[in-house]
Amino acid sequence: MAPPIASAEIRLSYSLYALDFDPQDANRLVVGGGGGAGQSGVGNQISVLDTSTKEALQVVSEIELSRDEDSVNTIAVGPRKKNSILVYAGINSSEDDVKKGKNEHFRVFAADLPSKAKAAAGGPKITELSRSSLFTTKDTDAYQRVLRISQPYEGSKQVGAVATGVYQAAKDPQIAIFDVPSVAGNNTAPKLRGNLELVKEAMDMDIIQISDDEYQLVYCDDYDIHTLDVNNKAESKDLYCVWTMPHDESMGAKARPSFRSIRYLTPTFVLCVANLPQAGGCVLQGFRLPNPADIGKDGKEGKARLALSVHLPKNVRRGTGLAVRNLSPSTTPSQKQGDTQFVIAVTGQDSSITLYTLEHQALAGLTLISNCHIITTLKEVHPGPISGVAFSSFIPPVSGGKSPATIKLASIGSMGNTCVVHTLPLKKLPPSTSISSSVKSLAPARYVIALKSHGPGHRGFLLFLAISAVFIAIMAQALMEVNGLAPPILGTKHVVPASWQAPYIKGLREEARLRKLQKEQEGSNPLADILIQQPQEGVPKVVIKQEEGGNSEGGIKMVLKQEEGSEEITMVEEEKAGEKGKEWEELPVEQQELWKKALKKAGHWGEDVGEAVFKGVLFGEIGGLVGAFVRG
Repeated sequence: MAPPIASAEIRLSYSLYALDFDPQDANRLVVGGGGGAGQSGVGNQISVLDTSTKEALQVVSEIELSRDEDSVNTIAVGPRKKNSILVYAGINSSEDDVKKGKNEHFRVFAADLPSKAKAAAGGPKITELSRSSLFTTKDTDAYQRVLRISQPYEGSKQVGAVATGVYQAAKDPQIAIFDVPSVAGNNTAPKLRGNLELVKEAMDMDIIQISDDEYQLVYCDDYDIHTLDVNNKAESKDLYCVWTMPHDESMGAKARPSFRSIRYLTPTFVLCVANLPQAGGCVLQGFRLPNPADIGKDGKEGKARLALSVHLPKNVRRGTGLAVRNLSPSTTPSQKQGDTQFVIAVTGQDSSITLYTLEHQALAGLTLISNCHIITTLKEVHPGPISGVAFSSFIPPVSGGKSPATIKLASIGSMGNTCVVHTLPLKKLPPSTSISSSVKSLAPARYVIALKSHGPGHRGFLLFLAISAVFIAIMAQALMEVNGLAPPILGTKHVVPASWQAPYIKGLREEARLRKLQKEQEGSNPLADILIQQPQEGVPKVVIKQEEGGNSEGGIKMVLKQEEGSEEITMVEEEKAGEKGKEWEELPVEQQELWKKALKKAGHWGEDVGEAVFKGVLFGEIGGLVGAFVRG
């Protein structure tokens, strides 16, 4: 059962395509979208929402944009400037301007912060400050599909990047890297660093500050992950491919998962959403990036390594978006990331949001990510596809304050014009002992998600064990039935060929049949006892000879005798005791027939016993007396 998560929803008058939280205020959310250029009747707008209450969302301010231009495709909230926040948006110019080669797609807006003075003047407003063109492509179908800016640090410059997208086939994909202008000056337009000409269109990208004057860009296309190191000296290193999605041979030579989204966890790790071929599911993958000094080297040193892989629930056949938030981020770019928990949201094609927690551990200079556990899946969050998802920043509550620690998750739907904000509760962990490479210190208290998460279920493993146990039991019963060691429950002996039965089992059956034959005879038959003893290596051969005489059982007397000084047990005639016999196969056919008739007449042998029992037995000649008796 899914844990209870508070949510609030608002329906606006236009389709929503982009959103972002104010990094300094989790209660302020900026959304944008619209109907684009044309006669759709739906305007293009940007709205600022108040998310301070769990039960409802309120529009604080909004701006109506030109209906001759494209809708708002991307939004990123930048730093504060005086009593307003800067909002960066991707909006294509009008169709006529684009055809003339003028597409001022990068827009900067100032959204007023609420105040008493603004309330008296009619409320906060949103004002457009500047327009810029960062792309050099001449493709009239290109638009600003992806926008990212680095996390703000006090005293550090922010760097951003935008990537092109096209409505049809990509002709000239690009990524433009720019500096976020300082809030101290009057210029709000971005300063272009340079453009990257791509072979394939970037599906998604992210940017992070890795030191006081260095940044790193990561982007993914369908099957590759690329990185680029950028420094504050306006010098860029080469673009390197650090990972290529391997082919899945089980699905054909051309079938392999494709990347959909990518986000930085730390400068060492990135997290990706990959979709399996033919809508076969979605996978959350974490990669350890190579060291900056090793990027570009041949072999494994210059490549990323897969650190984790988690399949999303079966209802998510295709992932559409990704949001990540670090609950205990470093306070400076150069500070190493310690133990922390990340909260992750993955949107699916079925309008669901799957929530995960992921642990980052640092010990003695080593870092790893582990325990990617699912919290819950929020189903049918919007009436149509989810077009965007974002986490608010987390600012720990003031000590002694009454407000509980929470983090907000916002999502928007393009078809229903809906915006939904879920509030996730947090809890504080006590300080713990941290062991660095040289000193032992007390790590500060940190926050984690208060909702219970759990790892992969063991139901499939237990089912596999149960099926395996039943299969082994059936096979054991079948084998024992074939070998006659168990009662015929399965009836295997009627299906399995007789040649599969063990030879010694045949011998046991033959011995049992001979014993049964012996018991059917009256009295004790020494000859039958000898016949059922199969000759083995090292055991003396049995010699059977005729003795003239008669008795009440047919006129022939059979006796056993062991010669002195010999280990051979013989059945002899008194006057020919020393004569040796012949193997059954050496006897003439006439002698064999006489012996069989004589032994059968005396009750020592039957047709059902067969001649196999005579193997290894020596026979003497059978005389005319016996022959006459048998014939008579």
